[in-house]
Amino acid sequence: TISVTGSATKRIESDLVIWSAEVRARSDNLAEAYRELQKGTPRVRQFLIDHEIPEEEITVDSVSTREIYAHNEEGFEIRDQIIGYSLVQPVRVTSKNVDLVRRVSQDITQLIESGIDVRSERPEYIYTRLGELKIQLIAAATRDARERAAQVVENTGGSLGRLRGARVGVIQVNAANESEITWDGMNDRSSIDKDAMAVVRTTFVLE
Repeated sequence: TISVTGSATKRIESDLVIWSAEVRARSDNLAEAYRELQKGTPRVRQFLIDHEIPEEEITVDSVSTREIYAHNEEGFEIRDQIIGYSLVQPVRVTSKNVDLVRRVSQDITQLIESGIDVRSERPEYIYTRLGELKIQLIAAATRDARERAAQVVENTGGSLGRLRGARVGVIQVNAANESEITWDGMNDRSSIDKDAMAVVRTTFVLE
């Protein structure tokens, strides 16, 4: 037998984006903080709609509230002295229009100039047809392994027989032009363009 490792790589483009922003409000009065948030969140939502994000792709999550405590001279919180409240309301966009959402995520900070405390997260870029792609990559990696094995055998005057066994490695999905490998598989979400790679370890019979 002869054992050979084959690989295949394909450049792919993300077809789904998930992007989140947080609208924040802070005040020493809980009701005032909530009123401030109620002003900011609708404006963020309307900003997205005005920039051609469909309403059905926008999700406004529930408000989370955090109490702000006074601190003593050593810097420790004084739990029985509440001096304010911090409210956060996430707004999330899930869309197949990757380029549009990428641009809007960069422009959302324009609202800060109008007095809205909004924090934009980095978009997550996802390739949704990974299952189909895995089949294609494994087939291509197996062909690559057979071609490599055939070249080795040809140089020794023998002939390559049937495939005796194969072990498929975990699919690695990296940002374009990156080649990081982990035991449980890379799954990049930071880049629109990605490189997907499959490795197959094969064993062929020699004839």
